Amino acid sequence: SKNEGSDRIEGGAFDGVMDSKTPFMYKGGEGINAGVGEVEWVIAKDRYKYDQIFDNLNPIDGKVTGASAKGEMIKSKLPNNVLGKIWKLSDVDKDGMLDADEFALAMHLMNVKLDGHDLPPELPAHLVPPSKRGF
Repeated sequence: SKNEGSDRIEGGAFDGVMDSKTPFMYKGGEGINAGVGEVEWVIAKDRYKYDQIFDNLNPIDGKVTGASAKGEMIKSKLPNNVLGKIWKLSDVDKDGMLDADEFALAMHLMNVKLDGHDLPPELPAHLVPPSKRGF
């Protein structure tokens, strides 16, 4: 019958909620989906905070090393395997260092995780820093 299993959350009203064509996904969503479909890089609005931290890490040629970034990242108290994953997602050009955009991305991903959301296996297109699109 139609009402069978109605105590479960699957199906019914929740069918397709995460589908990109619904109002739930339009202009944002949360966690890793914050900023989907927006013209401006979602991280840009928090840049001023992240750039301040970045500058305090004494970047060389506009980049911070893994060691400097790690010192900042472990303050989040996230487990090392999570921080390792965040590093991999953030080091978009895979040069073993983070520039200001990549560092801001790492900080954003740490906040996503701290808010209780999962990290994606690969960086979604809307989170790729504008300076790195095309890598």
